[in-house]
Amino acid sequence: MSPRAVTAFDVASHTGPAAWLDSEGYRRGIELAVAHPEVEPDAIASMVALPADATADGCSPATMVAEIQRAARRGWLDVSYDSPAFAGLNKLVAWALSAGGVEADYTPFFEVGHGTDYERLDRAFERIGCGYEPVCGGAPHRVEPREAATALGRVLATLGVPVGDPNTLTTLPAYLSECPDSLRRAFAYTYLNSRDRAATAPAPERNSPAFRRALAAFLTRTVDGTVTILDGAVFVTGIEGRRP
Repeated sequence: MSPRAVTAFDVASHTGPAAWLDSEGYRRGIELAVAHPEVEPDAIASMVALPADATADGCSPATMVAEIQRAARRGWLDVSYDSPAFAGLNKLVAWALSAGGVEADYTPFFEVGHGTDYERLDRAFERIGCGYEPVCGGAPHRVEPREAATALGRVLATLGVPVGDPNTLTTLPAYLSECPDSLRRAFAYTYLNSRDRAATAPAPERNSPAFRRALAAFLTRTVDGTVTILDGAVFVTGIEGRRP
């Protein structure tokens, strides 16, 4: 059986205070949230003793339990690498790193270009059972999830997308070192296709030499082309066709 790509406790430890996990009630609340995603969050909160504190941005243990329920309800947690849902998540991670991101409030966004871009994004969102919509008042051709946006953002952040400031990123998502080759190729071509629509290279690629080196090494192993680093960006030439 393929290993689980992301679990509820992964999300809790990456996007919430680690100290909360010292609470038996909080851990039990997370387990109940995954086991019973359709139950009202308040009902779970009433069954366990959750910590009473909250983060500076207002996130509480009860909020996190509700977010995990939303992710579990849509099948984003405890998925294996060979599942359709993770195929979609993998492409959204690549898209967020190349032409998008996750805001400080965990709302993810994705920039799109012409019709082919929308077709690729449609397929990725279909795999995760979620829709998207234009960002109201945002930049042209920027979209975000229509529902459970911050829950998806927390999953993407757990998988390796930086939250808020993309310049903090120095390497590629860790799961790429253990997932099947088909996912690595899908990540690579999604990253390249999405990035090519942007006026400039993504922030981590422009500003982090460590990220450029990691990306170049990954692409050299993954795609059929010549990879070079030049002027703060990674270039690939000699690819006869781009995969979706």
